Amino acid sequence: MALTLNAADSCKFLTVGIRYTVDNSTNFVLECVDGSGIDCSGTVNPVFTVTPGSPYISYPIPVNKLTITNGIVTVILKTQTGNEIDRQSVLLHCDIDCCLTKLTNELIECACDCAKCATSLAKAQKIFLLLKSADYAIVQANDAAESTRPGFLQDANSKYLKAKEICDASCGCDC
Repeated sequence: MALTLNAADSCKFLTVGIRYTVDNSTNFVLECVDGSGIDCSGTVNPVFTVTPGSPYISYPIPVNKLTITNGIVTVILKTQTGNEIDRQSVLLHCDIDCCLTKLTNELIECACDCAKCATSLAKAQKIFLLLKSADYAIVQANDAAESTRPGFLQDANSKYLKAKEICDASCGCDC
C-alpha cells in the first residue's frame, strides 16, 4: 500500500500516485492542506474507486487549482467516511528557484573576483542549501512516524521561509 506525491520542476503540477490492495470496492478522496494545516484544495476534490486488482492510479493536480502555489502542500488520502489512510508532503519552491536563477545569471556575468560577485555567490549558496535542507526535511517527514512528522514539516517550513527572506524582493520574481 502506498501513496506517493511529487512536484513537477515547473511547479505546475503535483502528481499523486495511489497503489492500494483492497478486498472490496473502496472509495477514496484526496484532501490538500498547506504547511499550516489549512485546506488548500481549491477546486481539487477527486474521488477514486479502488477495486480488488486495481492498477496503479496516477492523478495530476494542477497547482493553479490549489489555493497556494508555493510552500508546503500535504495530500491526505481518506476514505469517503473520513478515515485517514495515508499522507505525503511536498515543497513547492519555484518562487525561490527564480531567485536562484537570477543570482546564477549574475555570477555568470561576473568577470572578476569582486565584492559584488562574492556577495551574490554567498547569497545563492545560502538559499540553495536552505532549499536542499528543506527538501530533505520533507523526505524525513514522509518517512516518519505520525508523532514526529509535524516537527520535520516545521523544520522544512522554517528553512523555506528563511530562504524566501534571504531572497527578498531584489530578485524580481516575487520572492
